[in-house]
Amino acid sequence: MSDVTGVLVVLGALAVLAAPGLLRLKEAYRLRQRETVEDALKVLIELGEQRPANMADILAGRLHLSRRAALRLIQLLSERGLLRVEDDHVRLTPLGRALGLHVVRAHRLWECYLSDDAAVPLKDVHRLAEKAEHHLSPHDVRRLEARMGYPRYDPHGDPIPREGDEEVDRPGTPLTAWPVGTPARIVHVEDEPESLFAQVLAEGLTPGTQVIVVERSPQGLHLQADGNDIWLATVVASHVHVAPVPQDLPQTTGNMTLAEVPEGMPVKVVGLSPEVRGLLRRRLLDLGFTRGAVVEPVLRSSFGRGDPTAYRVRGTLIALRREQAQHIFVEPVNQAHQEEHHENADENARAHTVNT
Repeated sequence: MSDVTGVLVVLGALAVLAAPGLLRLKEAYRLRQRETVEDALKVLIELGEQRPANMADILAGRLHLSRRAALRLIQLLSERGLLRVEDDHVRLTPLGRALGLHVVRAHRLWECYLSDDAAVPLKDVHRLAEKAEHHLSPHDVRRLEARMGYPRYDPHGDPIPREGDEEVDRPGTPLTAWPVGTPARIVHVEDEPESLFAQVLAEGLTPGTQVIVVERSPQGLHLQADGNDIWLATVVASHVHVAPVPQDLPQTTGNMTLAEVPEGMPVKVVGLSPEVRGLLRRRLLDLGFTRGAVVEPVLRSSFGRGDPTAYRVRGTLIALRREQAQHIFVEPVNQAHQEEHHENADENARAHTVNT
C-alpha cells in the first residue's frame, strides 16, 4: 500500500469516527437556533411593533447578541415567514404570532408550576422556565394548564394568554408614574435583569401586594407596603407595575396577621397574602379561612413557643403553624359580631356536651 493510500485510509477512518460528533454538533446548533428564534418571537409578542433599528437594539440587549447578529436574526425570521417589515415597522405574521404566543404560554404556565407545585423560590422560576419553554408541545401546554387549574396570571403578575388568543395583555402602570398618595396593587414585577428583580423581592414586593407612594424624588420612591416603609431607587421602582385596587379586594395594608392575634380574641379574615400560592392557598381556603370568616385562637401549644396554635373557624378546631398563620390577614370584629360569635360558640359547646 502506497503512502498516499495509507493517508487516505487513515483520513477515512478519522472521518467515520468523527461523524457522530459532527452530527451532535449540528443538532446542537439547530436546537440553539430554534431556541433563539422562539426567544425573539417572545420578545416581539411582549413588546409589540417596533422600528427595525429599535428592534435590533432590543433583541441584542434581551438575547445577549451583537447588533449585527440581531440584524441577521431579524432577516432569518423574515425568510422563515415569521415577521415582515411594513411601513418601517416590524410586524409578526399570523404564523409568527401563533408560535410566539405558544412560547409565552409555555413559559408563564411553567413558572406557575415551578412556583405553586414545585415550591421553587420566585427568584429562580424565570431562569428555569426559560429552558423548559422550548421543550413543551401545544399538547403539553394544554395538559399543564388544566393541571394548574387554568391560572390567569403567572407568579410575576403577567397574564397568561389562552389558546387561540391573538394578543397578550400589557402590565399596568410603572410605579415611577403612579400618583403620590393613591393606593395601588402590584400587578407585575419585571424579572429581568435578575439583579434588579432580586432587590424588589428582598423588599417583599410581589404581585398582589398593596402599596402607597408616600414620596417621590429624583433618587427614588418612598413607599408603604404592609405597614412597612420602603425606599426604592428609581431604576428598581421602574420594574414594578401597579394598577388601581379593585373595589372588592380586601385592604391588607396595615392589617394584622392571624399569627399576631392573642388567644381568645375573635378576628375576621380579610384575605390571604399573595405569597400564598398553589396547594397551601387551596388548603387554607378549604379549611375555612375565607374572606369574612370569624377565627379565634383558642389553644397554643406548650412546646415550641406556642407553635402550632389551634384556631376555631366555622365551628371546627384547626391547627396552624406560625409560618402559615402569618399569611392570613385579619381585622378585629365589631362588638355585636363578637357577642354573636361567642353565643354561637357556647351553643356549639352545649350541643357537643349533650351529644357526648
